Amino acid sequence: MFETDSGEVKLTLDPALAPVATTRLVNLARAGFFEKNRIHRVVPGFVVQLGDPGGDGYGGAGKEPLACETSPVSFDPLAVGVALAGRDTGSSQFFVTLASFPHLDGDYALIGRAEPGWERLAQGDVVQSVRVVAP
Repeated sequence: MFETDSGEVKLTLDPALAPVATTRLVNLARAGFFEKNRIHRVVPGFVVQLGDPGGDGYGGAGKEPLACETSPVSFDPLAVGVALAGRDTGSSQFFVTLASFPHLDGDYALIGRAEPGWERLAQGDVVQSVRVVAP
């Protein structure tokens, strides 16, 4: 659960889809990494993206880049994927799709699903707190 300037939004990660990337993001969330991060990219009807501590979309967690864990799972509305700057460059940034985008299928690690509400976030909103709830 992410508490932001625009309210609470939730997502559920699925380690069966991309175990290494999912573990990384959960560990970062538990360590408070995402708190005070800005939503650095919002493309209406496409994606909401966060996870760069510098807020400009070029930063990461300062850890070894993640190898891509792609699968044939579709990027339907509210899919959560690992953002990349090229193959095997994932770190801490992730995105939530706001519609269906088949061109993302097989090129990005899909790590879970978000609940409705992400479309109300605005670029520049700040993540105030993060809470990880184990199933």
